[in-house]
Amino acid sequence: MSNPNHFLSVPAKKAFDVTLSTPIKNFIKATFGDKEDYSASVDGFNSLRAEALLRSNYRDDCSKLLRYYDQLHAIEYKLPITENQIRIYFKWQDAFVGGGGLFGGKQKTNGSWKLAYEKACVLFNIGHAYSELALGQNLSTDEQMKAALRYFQLSSGIFSFLKDYVNANSLTDFSVDFEPSVLASLSWLMLAQAAELVYLKSATLKDEVAAKVAAHASDCYKEAYTSAKTESAKKIIPDNFVNVMWVKYLLFQSKAEYHAGKQAQADRKYGTAVVRFDRAKELADQAVSKSTTAAFTPTLRANQDEISKSSVAAHKDNDFVYHERLPDSKTLETILAQPIAKPLPVTFPLTQDFRDLFASLVPIALNNALAAFNSKRAEIMNLEINRLREATNVLNAFLASLNLPAAIEDNGGRQIPPSLIEKANEIKRQGGISTLERMVSELPTALSRNKEILDETNRMLDDEERGDTELRSQFKERWTRTISSTLTVPLRTEAKKYMDIIQNAINADKIVQDKYRMNRDCVVLLSKQTHEIANELPSASAAGALRDTYAVKELHRLMDTVAGVKAEREVIESELKNTDSDSVRARLIAAFQQGSHTDENSVVVNEIESIYAPLRQQVNESVSRQENLVENIRRANQQFQNEKQGNASTEMREEMMKNLARAYDAFQELLNNLREGTKFYNDLTPLLLKFQNKVSDFVFARKTEKEDLMKDIQRGIVGGNSAPTSATAPPPPIPHMNSGYPANSASAYPQAQQPSAPVTGGQAPPTVPSGAALPYPGAYMQPFFPMPPGYNPYNPFFNMAAPPYPMAGAPQYPQAGYGVQKPEPGSNNKKR
Repeated sequence: MSNPNHFLSVPAKKAFDVTLSTPIKNFIKATFGDKEDYSASVDGFNSLRAEALLRSNYRDDCSKLLRYYDQLHAIEYKLPITENQIRIYFKWQDAFVGGGGLFGGKQKTNGSWKLAYEKACVLFNIGHAYSELALGQNLSTDEQMKAALRYFQLSSGIFSFLKDYVNANSLTDFSVDFEPSVLASLSWLMLAQAAELVYLKSATLKDEVAAKVAAHASDCYKEAYTSAKTESAKKIIPDNFVNVMWVKYLLFQSKAEYHAGKQAQADRKYGTAVVRFDRAKELADQAVSKSTTAAFTPTLRANQDEISKSSVAAHKDNDFVYHERLPDSKTLETILAQPIAKPLPVTFPLTQDFRDLFASLVPIALNNALAAFNSKRAEIMNLEINRLREATNVLNAFLASLNLPAAIEDNGGRQIPPSLIEKANEIKRQGGISTLERMVSELPTALSRNKEILDETNRMLDDEERGDTELRSQFKERWTRTISSTLTVPLRTEAKKYMDIIQNAINADKIVQDKYRMNRDCVVLLSKQTHEIANELPSASAAGALRDTYAVKELHRLMDTVAGVKAEREVIESELKNTDSDSVRARLIAAFQQGSHTDENSVVVNEIESIYAPLRQQVNESVSRQENLVENIRRANQQFQNEKQGNASTEMREEMMKNLARAYDAFQELLNNLREGTKFYNDLTPLLLKFQNKVSDFVFARKTEKEDLMKDIQRGIVGGNSAPTSATAPPPPIPHMNSGYPANSASAYPQAQQPSAPVTGGQAPPTVPSGAALPYPGAYMQPFFPMPPGYNPYNPFFNMAAPPYPMAGAPQYPQAGYGVQKPEPGSNNKKR
């Protein structure tokens, strides 16, 4: 299609093919499990990238490019694509040549593990696509001219947004295309071309309006040229671009003066009209002389001829007819620009019918908040259940020290009290001493299995880091990849957490084994038949004569109260375990959807408090009532002991029944601990294997990266280069343009003084999560709470001492504390 106005389109960046599927699938499976299959979504995402980026031009359609960017925008808080998490190496070729010129040199290839880099490159190509679509319109029809105007405005808005985006995400050094002054210049250029289209459409309107529209186009071209001539951009933006910017600035300045002259004639200010036409002719002549584009010359000469004829006619009329004094050109009013063309703001999604392929995937920030809630919920639940059970253990120990309730049931002789028979039958029903022996013997094997997995995982990390250090020492500055110790911080942290968990479990195992040895003999006796237990008990005189005394009746009443307290605690424990968390999940999701990412912790804290405050109060009341109950039992038992006559055999019998009562309590506690310990080790094993696989993927990716870098170094040595070219290396110097343009000796702009791009008034550019900043609380890891909610003495959160009961006078039992996408060969321009 003809282009008489010589509109410019921005060149495209070239994308290299990468495989997104494998590392994303591995991450989703490792993080969210197999509850939902995302294979189709991941494959669709991979296909969308190929269809959107691996094509030659966008003159017909760029919908898939826009959809791909929307998908990138949608997943940035769901999938942490970074060097130390989901490792995908995005590689692109620059659109511009670092040394100036568009096709006169070879564009540099750069790459990064950052999702923000991929988004920035796609945004650049969207700006390119809009400029191509604008050039593809037939300007002879109103509808297509309006479409071209919109595309140029969209392109200007994209490059303005991109300038702020690369600054916000520290991407300036990744590509010469991302120089802020380059992006500012491109944004102004696209806006200038939009303003030029507005001028073409308004040329038939009043000269006063046409002059203001032309002045706006001139201002935009001047801003584009000024940005292009800064120190950081003049070696990047092609000479022909800079020439067109300057020539069109002159062209539209001449047109603004020309229309102002025509308006002066209409206002009968003939002297002013002459001066305006003279200035217009001077600017038109400069435009023709400065232009280096032959195809643009006819348009410039047509403008020159039109203005020249008007200037000659105005002089003749004034000289022979009006004789009006010519004002000084410096006193003429400035032509105020009319900014009708404006950059269109970037709003997301870019496509109206966008559908997120990962709509059901929970964002990482929300997933972390839910994990924090579950962890805090389990912590509080275990804390309160632990308090209840510890209080019950202390109560049981106190009763056992007093031989209650067996003492008030004992009929003497060889008979066994009913409560003791019930305890012995319960132990036999649960498997007796053989069950404990088997479960205790299995603990070391389970511990060794998990410890070996973690030790092997740490060995892989150590070997990889040692190899990286040795090669860095050997090749020095040529070894340009990221230091292993920096990348493995989250993996090392995760390994340490698992090691701490295992160490806590080792300590818990020792407590369980000590308790087992201390109570084994009595548990063996309780595992025997009733007559065998009776034969082992010393005989004694009956205490039945005291059964009608006040002390015995009071003790029976108090024993019923004890049974009621224990039943009440079972109900409270059940309520603690079965609290409803659906409302909390719904509130967290609502807070995230509203963009209140900072409110998740407060929601967790508030909901936890509302759920557990009433239950915590019930626990406090139960524990408090126990103190009074213990004191009443102690007084009644003292009275019972004073009334009871005993001898040495009676004391021996009572002491043995106390030991058997303690052994029963110890058996129940040991059985519970061993079951939870076995489950703990069995649940820990798949978590450690999953962690080991993650480390293995990382080590494999680093090995592949190492081999590629070694090949690059060897090629550099053979070719005589001392080191591979870095993506951040500055472009080689080139001679300054000798075109007669106004001098611009400005040095590179500091960050606060970068050339400004047109203001769009749209959304502020976001900062893509890097894996080390919010909304990720740190490099993302699985929640470290491998056990399901419930009392778990192996849990590392809890190792609390039991509440003291000094009045009990009973010995206290020990507290039971218990992937990867590799860089393509030859990609030696990675930014680290």
